[in-house]
Amino acid sequence: MVLQWTKMLTVFVLLEHVKDRRSSSGTVTVPDIIKLQALDMWRLEMNVSRRSLEEVHTLVWTSQLPLNCVDHSVRIRLISDASQSSSWSSWKTVYGEMNLAHNEIRIFPNNQVLREGSTVMFCCIYPTETNLTKMFFGNTDYKVINISPQVKAIRVENIKATNAFGVIFYCERERDEQGHNFVSFPPEKPLDFRCKTEDMRHAYCLWKERRAPNLEDDQKYTLLISDSKSVKCDESTDPAPCRFDVIQQQIKYNITLLVTNSLGRESETDIFNITDRVFPVPEHHEVTAGVFDSLVIFQLNGNFKGLLLICQTELELGGIIQDLDKNGSDSVQHYAFRLQHLKPSTQYSVRGRCAVQGNNWGRWTEKRLFITEPLVTINLWRHIRDHPTRTITLLWKTVSSESELYIEAYEVCVSYRNQERSVCMNITQTQVELTRDDNMSEITVRAVIQSGFTEAARTFPSAYTDNQQREKRIMGNEKGFQLTWTKDSTTTCDYTVEWYMLGIKLPSNLQWRKVPANQTSLNLYAAYFNADLVIFEMIETRYVLELLFKTGDFNEGVQYEFEIYGCNDKGYRRHEKQVGYLKEQKPTQWPTLDTNPTITWSSVNLKWSFSEMDLSHAGFITGYMITVQDDSEASSGLSSISQSVDNPHVKSWTVTGLAEDQLYTFQLAACTSAGCGPGTSATFRTRKNCELRY
Repeated sequence: MVLQWTKMLTVFVLLEHVKDRRSSSGTVTVPDIIKLQALDMWRLEMNVSRRSLEEVHTLVWTSQLPLNCVDHSVRIRLISDASQSSSWSSWKTVYGEMNLAHNEIRIFPNNQVLREGSTVMFCCIYPTETNLTKMFFGNTDYKVINISPQVKAIRVENIKATNAFGVIFYCERERDEQGHNFVSFPPEKPLDFRCKTEDMRHAYCLWKERRAPNLEDDQKYTLLISDSKSVKCDESTDPAPCRFDVIQQQIKYNITLLVTNSLGRESETDIFNITDRVFPVPEHHEVTAGVFDSLVIFQLNGNFKGLLLICQTELELGGIIQDLDKNGSDSVQHYAFRLQHLKPSTQYSVRGRCAVQGNNWGRWTEKRLFITEPLVTINLWRHIRDHPTRTITLLWKTVSSESELYIEAYEVCVSYRNQERSVCMNITQTQVELTRDDNMSEITVRAVIQSGFTEAARTFPSAYTDNQQREKRIMGNEKGFQLTWTKDSTTTCDYTVEWYMLGIKLPSNLQWRKVPANQTSLNLYAAYFNADLVIFEMIETRYVLELLFKTGDFNEGVQYEFEIYGCNDKGYRRHEKQVGYLKEQKPTQWPTLDTNPTITWSSVNLKWSFSEMDLSHAGFITGYMITVQDDSEASSGLSSISQSVDNPHVKSWTVTGLAEDQLYTFQLAACTSAGCGPGTSATFRTRKNCELRY
């Protein structure tokens, strides 16, 4: 092949090693160019034959210079194995655009996809003769090749792939006239081409690109399904999945992926049994959250008849994984999982996946967030009074695992022995007073929150026969009260310690605490907590909420009564009664002296009145202090004597050893262990001793 650049490009095509065919005259037949055409901007196609033969050969020749830049003429001759060759055929010409009448600059190639790594010639065609020294490809200038006075070209070797914006080419004098081209590469064989199905109704194929296409919309993907059907792929995703319908009753598939672009094509094939490529994925899942557990339901929709399915959940926090097996069907299937051992008011996420037994797992679903319900615990107590009316006062405290939980109301229900249903009422306070009825069997209280009702707290509306226990006096200290009591063998539920400040109307200051049946002591601190405290304990794999209620703010100088009740299946029974002071103080009240005591010449029998059992006393009254002051003029100084009465129930005392006909001032004060309080004073004169005078 010989090339010569002139105003016309002359091409000599030599056919070698062709079997010698001669005419009857002995000369080699001259071949003929039947047809000459441009396949594109660079390729010429020739249909060649010998006049005496019907056989036609097709030859393609590729030019580095775009065919548009100049005229291309072709002729051909036949060279045989012998020394004699045929004569040249006639010229055939494909005309360029240099001779076309136009007034603007023509630039070639323009808007073409060029092959990466190739050598390309670019030309500019001017309407008239021109003289250029530089032409530009991108930002690089190249030496001009003079094709003709009107046609100038440059040669660019090993061109690099461009991005989607391409690269420009322009001539030095006419920068406004630009050619805009793209440089790309032919498709490469896809990696990891594999097809699968999630529902046995539709299948899709995935693969990886060895090298991502650099031009948008240039590369196309097509599936050839068992050589009978083609499916165009969705090019909007990366990698682009190809989808096709599963053919009923067909097990074996032969799928070919065809990748094409403007520079070439490539393919890859996957042959498989569809039952080996089933990877079910739940369409969606619902979560019904509870306090300590939650119900998760997965939904599968597909044609899985004859397949054994297995689904699995994974919980975060906690990492709990549960499996569930089920025979597949050809309709919607539901898988229910119960997630247990959860914490209240806690956010979790759950996801699921499924598989056909023997196959790998399908992909995980998206994580579904949910929050467990709050744990609302109601500490319920009842205070029973028979006087002045038969009443039951219900009191309760609530604490929640969620600090800002909004409780709309409380539902109080009373069950009766002679009725099958309960009588219920909604209230917004945390206490209610009921008329006591002997037919009452059980009372329950539960909180009404946004998501429904909390667990109910129960109590017995009456107590069985109380033990008549004597009152036990106790004394607190700077920390509070340390209560102890004897064990009650009949107590099986728990002990409830009830206390209140004496002298104040109930139930405004009534408090209570419940302790286990195996515990016979309780510390009640004077300043326990500023607010209720919540503690979670892990007991038998369940989180239990323990309430520590505010017990304190015990005041000094105030008497408190403590009732200890034992519980069993019959109800509550009073076990012990204790009264005491955190710290005793001196009395604030004074006794009242009788103004007419019994007086002799040497003694005065004082009498007084005082309510030593008054609940408002600042301490237990332990007795009285009597102070005697001698008020006579003959007395040296203000001599006085004191006498202690150590029995608070004694209300009289005889002061002896006094002088006759003498004034004495008597002062009487009540006392506690902290000291004596204010006194009451009275002055009396002893009588004259008449017996000594006679």
